[in-house]
Amino acid sequence: MRNKSYLIVTTICVSLLFLILFPRTSDAYIDLSTYKLHTGKFSGEIEAKAALNKLHSETEWTGKYQTTGTYEDYYQIQSSEISDQGHAKNVLNQFTASTGIPAYYVGLGDKLLYYQLITGGFSGEETVKQILQSLENETGITGNYVGIGEKLDYYQIISGGFNGETTAKQILEQFKNSTGINASYVGLGEKLNYYQIISGGFSGQARTIEIMEQFKRETGIGAFYIGLGTPQSYYQLVSGGFSGEAATQNILQQFEKATGIKGSYVFIGNNRYQIISEPVLGIKQVNIGRDFFKSNNWSITYKDTGKVGYDRYQIKSVPVLGTDLVNKGRNFFKNNNWSVTYQATGQTAYERYQIISDPVLGLDLVNKGRNFFKSNNWSVTYKPTGQSGYARYQIISNPVLGLEQVNKGRRFFINNNWSITYKPTRLIGYEGYRVISKPVLGMTMVKKGQEFFKNNNLSAIYQATGNRLEQYQIVIEDIIGYENVRAANLKLNQMYGWIGTAIKTKVGPKLMYTNYGLSLNSMLDIQMTRSPQTDMYRNERRYVSAEFVDMSRQVITGNGVNLRTAPSIDSEIVQKLNSGDSVLVIGKTGDWVEVRVTWQNAKQEDVKSYLDPSNFSIDNTKDYFQFLKLSQSAQLNAAEVNDKILNGKGILAGKGQAFVDAAKKYNVNEVYLIAHALLETGNGTSKLANGIEVNGKTVYNMYGYGAIDSCPLTCGAQTAYDNGWFTPEAAIIGGAKFISEDYIYNPAFKQDTLYKMRWNPIAPWHQYATDISWAYKQVNSIYNIYQMLDNYTLYYDVPKYN
Repeated sequence: MRNKSYLIVTTICVSLLFLILFPRTSDAYIDLSTYKLHTGKFSGEIEAKAALNKLHSETEWTGKYQTTGTYEDYYQIQSSEISDQGHAKNVLNQFTASTGIPAYYVGLGDKLLYYQLITGGFSGEETVKQILQSLENETGITGNYVGIGEKLDYYQIISGGFNGETTAKQILEQFKNSTGINASYVGLGEKLNYYQIISGGFSGQARTIEIMEQFKRETGIGAFYIGLGTPQSYYQLVSGGFSGEAATQNILQQFEKATGIKGSYVFIGNNRYQIISEPVLGIKQVNIGRDFFKSNNWSITYKDTGKVGYDRYQIKSVPVLGTDLVNKGRNFFKNNNWSVTYQATGQTAYERYQIISDPVLGLDLVNKGRNFFKSNNWSVTYKPTGQSGYARYQIISNPVLGLEQVNKGRRFFINNNWSITYKPTRLIGYEGYRVISKPVLGMTMVKKGQEFFKNNNLSAIYQATGNRLEQYQIVIEDIIGYENVRAANLKLNQMYGWIGTAIKTKVGPKLMYTNYGLSLNSMLDIQMTRSPQTDMYRNERRYVSAEFVDMSRQVITGNGVNLRTAPSIDSEIVQKLNSGDSVLVIGKTGDWVEVRVTWQNAKQEDVKSYLDPSNFSIDNTKDYFQFLKLSQSAQLNAAEVNDKILNGKGILAGKGQAFVDAAKKYNVNEVYLIAHALLETGNGTSKLANGIEVNGKTVYNMYGYGAIDSCPLTCGAQTAYDNGWFTPEAAIIGGAKFISEDYIYNPAFKQDTLYKMRWNPIAPWHQYATDISWAYKQVNSIYNIYQMLDNYTLYYDVPKYN
């Protein structure tokens, strides 16, 4: 649907203003050509295949692997000398874990004897553990401890019962702090159920809160409240205007006294005031208020506040343990003649608990624990666990190599005044060791191994084994856009360390963005002021009061007539109709006439769906043609146009050269000109396209210029006459000038895409159509024409909102 009028701006000042404010267009195009990416370096087909499978599972990208025609050598890495076997084992384990390279170690130099250090006795297992740890920390010598002397029995100390879990926890902490004995608490007897006490319903939220607080005070039981039934909306009553503040105050007092509804009044100008009620719950209360105003013949309306509430509420307790507390809570409600019930929560707990110590060694500790309970007059007992342990222990080291290590260990014990001796074992070892890797592939792994040894203060050498393996790479094809292939290459480098090379396989479209300098919602607000139209509701039922419809002529007979969604004054008004507007009459229902209206006011969400560029994907090429830059020529051949595109298209048949000439003369995309003409002329069949006589001359109009909705033929023909379009060719070429000057190359507007022709944020009056889907509808013909061509590059200019 085209605009009903155009406003021509000719002054230099206004033109300069638009040059300053018009959206900024990015200078650089984004390349959307197709690429393939060669990446990675893999030793052997098995590694390449595994890498490809991993790539697919972690990114869902597909590809293939292929040989590079190159080979990689195998190497062996050898560490420098390591002083002892234990250290060599540790280095070996760390090397394998850190690098993933299999390895082994070998002995160097002369063999030495292994010895064992043997201490005297230490009291307590914890003490001997600490000394053994200190030995390892200070000397690097490890070992074990063994008990000496007779074993003692382990016992458990068991308290009597305590009421409540909280009390048991407190006594447990006192016990552990006083005796140093670890313990825990367990429940006694049978578990009790938790219950929830549930009241009947109470009217009003404030009353319910008052009863709930009373319940908590008198019973000591926590509680909360919830609404009952279906929530109702809160509304506000809004009166018409009353003259004078005193009179309004008087009416407000009458209203509050008569209805019990509180309210206030506001000044609305010209010594007039309006009464507004406080929010009231439910339509029943609304109607009480409305009846007051209606009975006095005063105007009244109401509105939903967006909030909801309940008529009645119910009180629920927090879970309580056992039926005693349940009965206490129930009696509160029963004593007040209020309904009450209760239900099990499914949870259970104990009423009483006892404390049980961890196993303690010997009767001395048992008596220490028992005295704690006895001193507090609490019941206590104990029992053997069936386990036993030692009171004293000695340390025996793991074998150490050579007398130097033996003396190091002896000094540790001698310095602490502890008894120590040693004895030889039958084991022997070497003066030094070396870690040697299994064969690894390539210098990358060699450097990784060398780096490990360097970080562990060891040097390393490497040498080739003479074996080698063929190299492979992964190829990912059909990546759209240089930025995408660049991003893919970067991602693969970050994820796997692969380095890739991009190769263009197909020239694709070019993409740029225009920054409109405002948000999408701001743009939407601008467009909603221009009465955007849509035909998407043309088949929806609509109703007009029979008073304003000429049934025989099927036209509206009044101005500002409401078009509604149902035959009721309470139904939604979709738009206003004026005298002379045509409607399709379906039938009459009482005082209403059912009609169909093709063009209706578009809803905000309808406009946004076509306005928001993110709703269209470049993957759906046809939809994206509304962003095609119309200043870029398609370089068409006139004969090919006549044969493939205009054949059978009425007055436009054989006019391919005229479109080619128009495109060259005014630098306009000829595919757009053809598509535009096909749409406006109904594929070359419209009256305006086939010639209308004006002042004795036949004129032609191929783009619908001047053919406004209220005057399509006469005004369109007059425009053609005024511009001298006396042949179809003249109309095709001359109309292209208007498109070029008014839109594509207009210095103020630069509307060189279908999208920009339809949506203009700076001068919304300079838009080609009111139909919100106009740009979207144009693309089918343009897209279909391009499908008939073989070689071309598409240039897109897409809006960008803040």
